[in-house]
Amino acid sequence: MSKLEELIAELCPDGVEYLPIRKCVGKIAKIKWAVASEDTYKYIDLTSVDRDTHLISDTQKIDKNNAPSRAQQIVAEGDILLGTTRPMLKRFCMVNGAYDGQICSTGFCVLRAKESMVMKRWLYHQITSTTFFDHVERFQKGASYPAISDADVKAFEIPVPPIEVQSEIVRILDNFTELTA
Repeated sequence: MSKLEELIAELCPDGVEYLPIRKCVGKIAKIKWAVASEDTYKYIDLTSVDRDTHLISDTQKIDKNNAPSRAQQIVAEGDILLGTTRPMLKRFCMVNGAYDGQICSTGFCVLRAKESMVMKRWLYHQITSTTFFDHVERFQKGASYPAISDADVKAFEIPVPPIEVQSEIVRILDNFTELTA
């Protein structure tokens, strides 16, 4: 019996609860440009997220004098960004330390894991799944620039096993991802 099978047998004998993402994530602060300091920020817009590597690159420097109207959300390391405009382009990423405290576009749904419930990487793997993108495809609206609302993203239900089980599954998925990269 594998370590994962042992954990599931011990910690999930009756199965796993499924919860909508909205119950597993916290609120995101928005910047108030009118009272913001003179600091500059790295601005993450939709084109800043590489669709192949799922990493952030090519950000712009902004401040309160030149910030686009969509530059609103303050991100933290470990947040998951999902592009909600033309979501089937799969512009998603996990924010790394270089972008902690920076600003992203309202074109992203920002998911900040409640770590008492779900691991950041667990949530990341859930939103990269085929099942999640089937949900996105069903709920996106529009023809030329289809979009999905943050509420519809957060309505997607994910399995929420105990953290020990999540940790082992994340370890396996991360190893598999590394091998296939």
